Formats: sequence, C-alpha cells, structure tokens
Amino acid sequence: MKRWVLASLFLLACSHKKEASDPQFDREWSQLTKEGAEPAFIEGELHGTGLMGEVRRALPNSAEKPGAMGNSFQGPLPDPEVVRVIRSNLTGVKGCYAIEEKNGTVGSGKAIVSIEISPAGTVSTVKVDAPAFANSGLPSCVSARAKSWTFPKFTSGPKKFSYPLVFVGG
Repeated sequence: MKRWVLASLFLLACSHKKEASDPQFDREWSQLTKEGAEPAFIEGELHGTGLMGEVRRALPNSAEKPGAMGNSFQGPLPDPEVVRVIRSNLTGVKGCYAIEEKNGTVGSGKAIVSIEISPAGTVSTVKVDAPAFANSGLPSCVSARAKSWTFPKFTSGPKKFSYPLVFVGG
C-alpha cells in the first residue's frame, strides 16, 4: 500500500511534464524496485514542501553522519550499509537538484545512481542514468558528489550497487 501511494504521488507530480522514455532505464528501474530497493525522494526547494510533504525528505537523520564510518567488514560490504551511506549523503544530491531547479533546467523525474565501491571504501566508478534530466547538469553534479562518498572498508569486493532516486519539483 505504501509503495502504491508513493508511486501515485510521483505520477501525479510528473503528469504536467512528460518524462523522457528509455526502455532500458525503465527495465532497470523496474528490476531495482522489484528487488526491494526503496527510492529516495528528493524534493525541490522552490515550491515549499511540494506534493510529498514531509515524506522521506532527503536529509540525513541525526544518527547518520557522513564520514562517521568507524567500522570495517570481513567479506563483502552489506547492502544495508551501502544504503545507509548513500542516504547520509543525500543532502549533496538535493543540492545538485536545487541548483538545476533554480536555473529552470529540471522538473520531476527519476534517476538511477550506479556505483562501484573498492574494498578501501572509495567509489571507483559512478554512472547516473537519468533520461528525464539528460539536458541538464544534474547527472554530472550527482556523479561528482557520489564519487566523493566514503564507505566502510571491506575485504571482499569490489561492490557494485545501484540506487533509485525520485526528484519531485514544482
């Protein structure tokens, strides 16, 4: 039920602007969400709280401080740890969206951030797939931010991980 409500709100937010269609992107998005990846919702700043209200704002909670990674892992880096670090860095992603929104180059849409994390905890490669934002600087800004994320060290890797984002603007 919760996913249905969130999906409905996203579709309503996007209804005023047709999102670029890319069958490969749509398949990857569908696969990620079927596997249980819960998208992070990034709201624009220009229009108050927007349709999403106080739901899943792109702000870290007080327990999630970027860079506070006092542990390392024997074996592969666990998915929940990757999600924790990504969520703790969403304010930077929101900053990218705010810049483009103020420039008038973006509306609402989806993106998939795919990263490869080295056993040292650094991001070695980043790909931002965002057909709706192809004519903006959002993908390159998000990519630059993701490249600086720091994850806990682990002994089995590298770790490949994709994370869905939903941007909701006015």
